[in-house]
Amino acid sequence: MFKAGRERLYLAIILLASFIVRLIPSRNLSFAGNDAYVHHDIVMRIVTEGPGIVSHDIPSLMGLKAYAYPPLFHLIASALYTVSRSDAVFFLLPAFFGTAAVLVIYMISLEISGNHEQSLLSALLFSMTPSFVTRTSTFMPESLGILLFTGILWMIVRYIKTVPGYPDINNFELGGFLNLFKGNARYLLGASVIFIMYPFTHRGWIFLAIAVLILIATFLTPSFRKRPLEFGLIFAAMVVFLVEFIAFAARFQAVPVTILGFPKWMGVLQLVVGLYGALILLKSRNPVHRFLIIWAAVFMIIGTYSFRFRDPYAAIPLTLIAGYGLMSVIMKIRDSEVLKRYPLLKWDIGPSLKSGAILLLILVPVSQGAAMAYSNVITPSPEQISAFSWIEKNTPQDAVFMARINESYLLIGNTHRRDVLLWNTVYRGFMGDAPSVKENRMIQKEVSTIFDSSIPPEVYYLIEKNNISYLYLTRNDHKSGIGLYAPYDPHFKTIFVSGDVSVYRYIRNPELESNTSEIRPQNNRYGEIIGFIEKFWNGYSYSEAGGNGYNDPARDLEFGSLFKGSYESNAMIAALYLQMGDETDDASLTERGNYLIKWLAYRQMDNGSFPAGMPPAEYTLTTMQTIHPLMALKSTESNEIVSKGLRFVESQTEKDEISIAPGKTSSTILGPDYLKLKTESQVSGMNPEGKGEVVNSIIREQGFDGAWSSREYENIGILKGLALYYISTKDEQVLESVQKGAEWLRNHQNTDGSFQGDGEEDVYCLSHYSDAALIYSVAGDSASLERTLNHITKRGVKNDPTPLRSFMTLIWDMKLIYGDDRALEIAGKTLHD
Repeated sequence: MFKAGRERLYLAIILLASFIVRLIPSRNLSFAGNDAYVHHDIVMRIVTEGPGIVSHDIPSLMGLKAYAYPPLFHLIASALYTVSRSDAVFFLLPAFFGTAAVLVIYMISLEISGNHEQSLLSALLFSMTPSFVTRTSTFMPESLGILLFTGILWMIVRYIKTVPGYPDINNFELGGFLNLFKGNARYLLGASVIFIMYPFTHRGWIFLAIAVLILIATFLTPSFRKRPLEFGLIFAAMVVFLVEFIAFAARFQAVPVTILGFPKWMGVLQLVVGLYGALILLKSRNPVHRFLIIWAAVFMIIGTYSFRFRDPYAAIPLTLIAGYGLMSVIMKIRDSEVLKRYPLLKWDIGPSLKSGAILLLILVPVSQGAAMAYSNVITPSPEQISAFSWIEKNTPQDAVFMARINESYLLIGNTHRRDVLLWNTVYRGFMGDAPSVKENRMIQKEVSTIFDSSIPPEVYYLIEKNNISYLYLTRNDHKSGIGLYAPYDPHFKTIFVSGDVSVYRYIRNPELESNTSEIRPQNNRYGEIIGFIEKFWNGYSYSEAGGNGYNDPARDLEFGSLFKGSYESNAMIAALYLQMGDETDDASLTERGNYLIKWLAYRQMDNGSFPAGMPPAEYTLTTMQTIHPLMALKSTESNEIVSKGLRFVESQTEKDEISIAPGKTSSTILGPDYLKLKTESQVSGMNPEGKGEVVNSIIREQGFDGAWSSREYENIGILKGLALYYISTKDEQVLESVQKGAEWLRNHQNTDGSFQGDGEEDVYCLSHYSDAALIYSVAGDSASLERTLNHITKRGVKNDPTPLRSFMTLIWDMKLIYGDDRALEIAGKTLHD
């Protein structure tokens, strides 16, 4: 047994380590876990709006309703914040409650065993149990709830020690069972006083009630041996009551867990020595030992169905047992004859091996707990932070957002706005009338339908039913359902994109309606070309076909087809249809072209940009690509689009460089930055005024062999911009660079006209070949131009990765080389099998 001074020192070290570990997730002043963002927001609402916002419904205040949230923890935190005006409250408070619970576990173990060393081990194991670490390093009510739980348990254990017949379970057979109610009542009174606070803090009191029921059942087990029928019926009734109680009082996530979740969340060593300790204590006649074993077993079994029983409530009895098991293991190591003397050369390392083995056993739970604390932090990405800042500054405080549930926590916590899912559960339960389980499931299904449905009218109805004003879409949300048509449907106005998340405002009755004019390709001499383009009509605009998306922005802009806005293709179609309409007197083409101009004006963001990519971002290149075909048009609306777009492009342009997107000047750390070079080259080519130094910097990066990259398509993308620049400026230095690059391309082109890299990493698009043809044309390489053109017509466009964009790019490139008529003739040939 330790001396008192050493015991206090070890206990202080355990408590200090416990407190420090719980501060690890806050190392960057970031909240740990999703829940912390919501509970922080609730506290700040109480601070700003007063405690009167708390629900006045007693069942809700006690957590008796399915989605009710007791307020005591939030009221304590709001009071501390009001006094201190420091955010440290949100990081220190749960760590303090968690550390205090560790101290109580030590006191419980000491009451049960009377062994200080074993009690210290139980406290250590409990302090580093991963599920307990996560719940007490996160700003959430459960941190206080666990402290109250352990405090009540301590009182109950002290009470049991005073009942007649303790510590022999056999003394409680039949009539002896009534002795359970003859202990010192002051401990039950103390437990009752603490319990009064518990229902107003956290729903964990339900787990405590179940544990007390198991305790009573434990004292009935000796009677079962004597009267199995009668007491079997009593046990069955208790099980029925337990099931009904859970159904009435709790909302448990019925999420089955794998066996691997147990060592992850309960701790590897805690499980091993806990099971070992239970095996040893099975022979014990102490009712508390038996109670802890049954409690741990029941909660772990139910924990395979609902993790809430396992994390961390099964860990409480397990670690109390594990302290006994670990103590037994340590004693075996200390008394080991094998390690008593272990010579190595001139030294006896036996004592060191014993100490090392014991130290290793202690370090295992500490390491696992610290690792869980280190990983238990959810930090918004810079793009998300940018979105939250924009939302907070530019949307009404009563705005209702729709987001996936995991995004809702961050959204609400950082913007203090409302969202459909959490507001109808956490906030309604905390501030008003808590919804029922059925109500919540219906809302969840409706939100899921909004995200996943491919039927827009159904989505409009559900959005309006739930009074949603804004959509918050992530990268994955854009890959299906509403994410596919939000970029072109006028009901969804793009108001923010960051390259990670997008925000759309829902427009109940958009001014721009679908264009219903019927285009009859067979009545036009360009019928074959028009017929192909019309295959991509979506009711509002033209969208690229396909479902390819890439995590690399450069590759996604090159080969991706998931973003259905396709603004640059629509701009080219608008200009083409207006030209065809004038030539053929086809009013339907003119009407469609003018409609697309209106649609583009509607989709253009306030800063003049046109988003692109997956997820969408405000790329300078795609904005320039969209406005470039409109520059030759002279209508008022097209001029406004071009003017706004040019202002955005110029805002991203410095003297000798052009940003890829706002705040993004590079896309790679090592090697040539293709997206940067392509952006600077093509933006300069389409808008050459004042871009001389930008172009010179591009040429300086060209290799001696004429290439910037080992990939043909990347050199094509850069050279196209230089070719366009030369067409406008006739700069001889630029022509020399294009000719060098064209020579490199020619040396990497097969005799059939295909490029050597085509099909290795990616299948090249027809647009790459049409761009190469333009480069050869400017470079004066007629042989390579002819070979490339033959490959284009032979290959066709129908199996292209991006058929719409490739087809329109082909027409535009061929116009620059051959003029309008020949360009359309060549384009028509690519449609033949």
